[in-house]
Amino acid sequence: MEKIGKYRVLKRIGSGGNGCVYIVLDDRIGKKWAMKEMAKVNKGGRDGLFVLKGLDHPAIPRIVEELEDEYFIYEVMDYVEGVTLKEYARTGGIKSVRQLLWICTEISGIIAYLHGQEPPVIFRDVKPDNFIVTADGNIKLIDFDIAVLGEQNGSMPLGTKGYAAPEQHLGICSMATDVYSLGVTIAELARSTQPSRGIGQIYEKKLLENIIKVADKASKSDAAQRHRDAGEVVADLARLGWKDKIVTPAAAAVTLLVLAVILAVSIGSIYTDAYSSLAGKRARSSLEASRETADRIMSRLSVDSKSDVKEDLATFYAQIMEAERLSGKMEAEFAKEIREEMILYYELAGSSSISPSERNEYYRKAIVEILAAMENAEPGKISFLCMKAANLSRIIGDTGSAEMLYARFLAEEGPSDEEKISAWTSVIAMRLFEERNIDTAGEALSEVMKIPGAEKNTMLITFRDIIEDRR
Repeated sequence: MEKIGKYRVLKRIGSGGNGCVYIVLDDRIGKKWAMKEMAKVNKGGRDGLFVLKGLDHPAIPRIVEELEDEYFIYEVMDYVEGVTLKEYARTGGIKSVRQLLWICTEISGIIAYLHGQEPPVIFRDVKPDNFIVTADGNIKLIDFDIAVLGEQNGSMPLGTKGYAAPEQHLGICSMATDVYSLGVTIAELARSTQPSRGIGQIYEKKLLENIIKVADKASKSDAAQRHRDAGEVVADLARLGWKDKIVTPAAAAVTLLVLAVILAVSIGSIYTDAYSSLAGKRARSSLEASRETADRIMSRLSVDSKSDVKEDLATFYAQIMEAERLSGKMEAEFAKEIREEMILYYELAGSSSISPSERNEYYRKAIVEILAAMENAEPGKISFLCMKAANLSRIIGDTGSAEMLYARFLAEEGPSDEEKISAWTSVIAMRLFEERNIDTAGEALSEVMKIPGAEKNTMLITFRDIIEDRR
């Protein structure tokens, strides 16, 4: 196994625009840790880790060590084992409304701790997938990649579709945006919870209604009508009464099976199918509307690259989100179409940005979406996506990622000789002008010249002359 410092790499568990995450083992003490690897050129990816270093809470992973080599920085932190709160709820882990109340109070308390810092920490991505339920029944918060210190206006509109507040898509980053995401999360957990049967059912139904009321207030479209911070959400939940902690043993499998059978044969499924069909039509309509908006944006930018398309972009984003929200159980192909629209949104938003930093943030988000799309893309489309991600990586200055993506593109089946020459040309240009490495540029030139037609390429002839002159 590969080693990084004293740590042995066991496996990679995640990757994205900000780097890769590995499970590593310190053989001396037999303890597993999580290690995040980030290219030194990707300075923006370290913001969330900088925030994480200043926190001390049992539900938040600690950074215990920082390593670095010539190209990368490695942050070693607590490895949190368990299942996401989303998966926990989906598989029936929440067995009573009182337990739901405990969970909602717990996750709200974690966010309240962040909001209580000076300045407040804005997490920006509160959702069930970022909470982990451990084997001993505790809840941990993970993934601080986009967390920031202090409320901001005009920041990059990061967050997860369906959980991010409306104003978050306009670049507003505040405790209120976290509260909105928290409200959506609580509502989602509430929808997966059924009141217990028996004598306590009336009490639990009422309790569930009250939890939903708290979620509804937290997720108001108008930020002024929400709780001011997560601490107020905790206070509202605390007024509701007794809270059961998570029950850790795997239980109620038979009960869940019975419930599943009942739901499967229930007449209510007819109404569910009818609603899904209507929602599917609305989802398709929203996606088509987003394409029309995108066409309008591209048409305006083609006439004047400095056109103010901010309002159209906000509409474009809202239409994509609406399509995804309504998509439900539609075929996987529709999810791919939605992702393609999101990629286009980030590309258009980036290309129309005034500041380079804002443009780069949009392009980073596009790259993340492209890499995710590549995982399920048909072979013929992978090379196209790979080239797109490589070009965007080069624009934002992440030449390391760009070169790796160009290499993958060249290894794919399908690209024509002309496309391969174009990819090699980009690699040579990076090595020659951005990395200023004549030797590696010369090596790339030798490789591309093996492709038929390369010897006639004007750009390659220019590069050859520059390399020979500088040598």
